[in-house]
Amino acid sequence: MSKRIYLTGLALFSASMLALSGCEQDSATQELTNDTEEVQEEEAEETEETAEQKDPGANEDQAETGSDETNPEDEEEQAEVEPEEEEETVSIFGNQKNNVYISENGVNVRADSSEESASLGRLIKGNEVTVIDEVAEDETTWYQISHHNTNMNEGWVSSDYTANDMNELHSSTTFDDEELNEFFTSPTLFEENRVVAYYGHPNSEVMGIVGRHPVGELIDLLDETTETYDEADEDMGAVPAIYLVYGTVQPGGEIARMNHDLVMSYIEAAYERGVLVYIDHQMGRYHPTYAIQEIQSFLRYPNVHLALDPEWRTERPMQEVGHITGQEINDVQGIMQDYLDSNDIPGKRQFVFHQFVEKMIHDVEAVSTDYESVIVVHNTSGWGSPDGKRATHERVTEDSPIPYKGFKLWYHYSDDPGVHYDNPLMTPEEVLNLDPEPNLVIYQ
Repeated sequence: MSKRIYLTGLALFSASMLALSGCEQDSATQELTNDTEEVQEEEAEETEETAEQKDPGANEDQAETGSDETNPEDEEEQAEVEPEEEEETVSIFGNQKNNVYISENGVNVRADSSEESASLGRLIKGNEVTVIDEVAEDETTWYQISHHNTNMNEGWVSSDYTANDMNELHSSTTFDDEELNEFFTSPTLFEENRVVAYYGHPNSEVMGIVGRHPVGELIDLLDETTETYDEADEDMGAVPAIYLVYGTVQPGGEIARMNHDLVMSYIEAAYERGVLVYIDHQMGRYHPTYAIQEIQSFLRYPNVHLALDPEWRTERPMQEVGHITGQEINDVQGIMQDYLDSNDIPGKRQFVFHQFVEKMIHDVEAVSTDYESVIVVHNTSGWGSPDGKRATHERVTEDSPIPYKGFKLWYHYSDDPGVHYDNPLMTPEEVLNLDPEPNLVIYQ
């Protein structure tokens, strides 16, 4: 019985070119853009419809009642009674003070608090922004906001297109199950359990098992696979996870981003079933620190962890293999740690990076494991025979100072040319006999 008692690249590049209808194909809709520097510099094409205005909600008036006359004795008695302090409730999402969330796709960020002012770029639903100031213009409240794009990170948005609480962006759950939240944020979760994950994109069958089943059916299958690891290791439990490729690399290094509502449908379904979720960004032409900031707000959900795939950090996908450095991995961990700390977000979170050839990770020995709330995971990727996969695992982990390891397996899906899979697929017992033994097992 699993300890989860509370209720578990890109195989073909051409797949990423298909109609991933859940993706935001225009990178400009995810982030503010300008034309001044490095990978954040190209000016966005405005291909999405601008969000329609909504009527802002009104606050209810509260009436006070009382009598004109007071008894002096009553007055004295009341003075002796100290008012009760309101009990502060801590949200599982952490401190949301001064933050709002974009509630529509294609929201223009304006140069001033007016619809007539110049558009500086656009944001999509789910983007987290910090409110610097607010002004009332006619019947509309405008927020001056900052965003993680450091080249042009300030502008104005209408409050009509924002939500003050993350629950306003959800459809099925409020993430308030105390038992589940305690489970997800347990400080010993990853000491006592191995993670077994299903990988892919919901709209692509060729990218992995996630795209081959509806989410409910997927979790049922995932539970069965997770149970095999629980049974194979008496000393360690097993918990299930869904691994979502949120950002898929495109020609020229652009990124197709998964639609926010689609991402949330998986996070919510997974939460309700006691399942972890990994959000993966392939980076493309974007710097690792920029890519991680695109997805860091998902850390507010107690079951969410993050990943980057250096294979696809390139402007020439399928023609060259990208890389990441040890220092960049530390920078990413630092960003995650700062975000968790500054927002009082509970629990430890994993950061996963992948490797199957030496050149993918430069100076792996420089990677630090000293970030208190971040568990860095060195995952061995690559498809092939069991002997070949064992050799790859031993080679890429040889000089790694990272104790927490991962290992990816590839299900057979098709015999079409270019569709990769493991032949034969390693059994749980064979996976657990790897040296070093993996704590994260991913099935693509």
